Amino acid sequence: MFRRLSSTNTGRRVIAGLVLILLAALAVLRSWHGTRLDSFTVDEPWHIVAGTTYVRGGDRHLNPEHPPLAKLWVGAWMPADFRIGPEPALREKVQEREWVERTMFEDNDSERAQRRAHLAMWVLNGLLLVALGFLLWRAAGFAWAAGTLAFLALEPTLGAHLPVVMTDGLLALTFALVVVAAGILAAGWQWRWVVVFGIATGLALGAKHSALAGLIGTGAVLAVSALSGVRNGGWKEAARRTGKLAAGVLLGVVLLWAQYGFRFHADADGGDAFNLAMETKIAEVTRPALRGTIDVADELQLLPRAYLWGLADTVRTGIEGRGGALHLIWGRVYEGRTPWFTWPAILAAKIPIALMALSLLGLVLLLRAPLPATARWMLAALAVASTLHFAALIVSPQAWGGVRHAIPLLAAAAVLGGGALAEAWRRRSRALQGVVAVLFVAAFAMTIREPRLWEYHNELVGGTEGGYRAFRNEGVDLGQRFGEIRAYYDREIAGSGEPLYPDYWMMMERQWRAGRVDFRRFVEDMDDSNTAGVWNGWFVNTVADELPWPQFEWDPAEVFKDMEKVAQLGYIGIWRGRLTRPQMRASSLGSKVMEYLYKEDGQDFTLVAQRLEEVAAVLPHNVAAGVELGNAYLRLGDGAHAKQAYGRLLEQKKVPLDAKVEQQLRDQIASIEAGGDPTKIEAMRNPWME
Repeated sequence: MFRRLSSTNTGRRVIAGLVLILLAALAVLRSWHGTRLDSFTVDEPWHIVAGTTYVRGGDRHLNPEHPPLAKLWVGAWMPADFRIGPEPALREKVQEREWVERTMFEDNDSERAQRRAHLAMWVLNGLLLVALGFLLWRAAGFAWAAGTLAFLALEPTLGAHLPVVMTDGLLALTFALVVVAAGILAAGWQWRWVVVFGIATGLALGAKHSALAGLIGTGAVLAVSALSGVRNGGWKEAARRTGKLAAGVLLGVVLLWAQYGFRFHADADGGDAFNLAMETKIAEVTRPALRGTIDVADELQLLPRAYLWGLADTVRTGIEGRGGALHLIWGRVYEGRTPWFTWPAILAAKIPIALMALSLLGLVLLLRAPLPATARWMLAALAVASTLHFAALIVSPQAWGGVRHAIPLLAAAAVLGGGALAEAWRRRSRALQGVVAVLFVAAFAMTIREPRLWEYHNELVGGTEGGYRAFRNEGVDLGQRFGEIRAYYDREIAGSGEPLYPDYWMMMERQWRAGRVDFRRFVEDMDDSNTAGVWNGWFVNTVADELPWPQFEWDPAEVFKDMEKVAQLGYIGIWRGRLTRPQMRASSLGSKVMEYLYKEDGQDFTLVAQRLEEVAAVLPHNVAAGVELGNAYLRLGDGAHAKQAYGRLLEQKKVPLDAKVEQQLRDQIASIEAGGDPTKIEAMRNPWME
């Protein structure tokens, strides 16, 4: 069948094309079914509001953390009556996020905006799936293309990302497009494929900053292909190919500039109204080589400033880390840097077992297969690009993003799975064809009943329910259960007369307020006096809170001893009763101080120091509180207490610090010990201020 479909017969080619389009449509349909119950992720309102301002006003200073492709696309789909009021002067991300969420949830119909935004993303990602299918058909044959799209249609994590206004699913598909286009280009070096490669590169650059790792790997493979032209036409041929490669890369960069309106500065008036000045953002990067590269690119205006601002932010949070951290990996808590097996463990738990087997089968079969040149070069690009992306993940000391940061590797697995189907058909082996068919059917059976694709985990960790207890990262939950929490609140809590206390860091307060969920904070204001930490009422916790966390002195048997669990909503648990926990009060007080400093622009540093001393006495390992306490004493001119505050973080042993943060603390102490006016010492940047 597949051999006949590859004939030049127009009718059969039309049928083959329609099959690929149908598979892309099925992927979108599966995505809709598995995400129809989801509320916003915590990042989507930010992207949607920012993208709408891009389209309407042209300025790019909002949400520069991510390139603009998804934001521009969705912003163009927002209805004309989607209201965006006057933008206040913004300082720090917390202020920006506060204004964005107020815009989405208080000034607009957020549910209508979500429906429109998700429709827009399904259309965009559906088009990218179709483009990937047709490119694969050209590079490796119809069977390979059909197998890859079928794999992607069944893969739960990619399906979960198809509608959300974020950057990860978009990166996965553009990553695959770049790799396949590179394979075709490397085999023939025709101008039309230079253009296709350049367009794919521009889309990937506009999708997410982490595309750079895969693009560098793909470029290296193409450089090898270009230089190999010496064997066919001498150095003249190698130079011709190198020129075409340069033209393709240049086209990609031009398309990136186009997404920023061909302006270096973020705003139409020539300004850069970021929530943090560019020089400060670059200074946050502590690795000299990376900081110097970004600084030079900014000085020479090689790329748009908003893109470089976001790149600096990505390097700081993604590669250098945010301070001390704990990681729940396969049910065990690890301290400090993520262990080497973190990302293999995450991928092994998230990819359906049958699809994992299909991908591994494809890898084995393709190693010795007589492939066309386009497919060989494609696989070379896939291997090097995937390796570099994986290496970038390994370098990071943290894994809070979970599988969403590794989604390009799922796209790579899909290409290998498609190769298994292609090889089974080429060999005309009924046994091999049967194995491939069984794996596809098994993947369908294992995943089709999953109602929440984002939360899916495979049987290696006990399925989705086990995944909650095996991992704690954004690949488990990103705030999508709000609709069910609100429904439960309306049904059970609202009429009880008792307060609701959410211990849930993925909540958006404006969303809850706009949804008429009358919740309380554990600490409502800076004058809080509940030092014993006693509350009565209803509590929202996560399943991970039912696990012991000795580093945080969290013993679930003690925490929940006076409470009853009354509901389980996926990752979310609802409890009722009494909570007695001074550590909770300290943590919440620390958050209130951060809000006072960065949302309210509070300047009473004596009050800040008093409150944070209470936090540090209970939670000496709280990095944000310790840093801000030291900073407050510097502003008060009290060097001795500032040194003590910074030193406390170095002395505590509960949560190991990242080497970068540890060195910054030592530098602060050294500056104090050097003498002079403490108020002249620059405050340390809080590593938890994204």
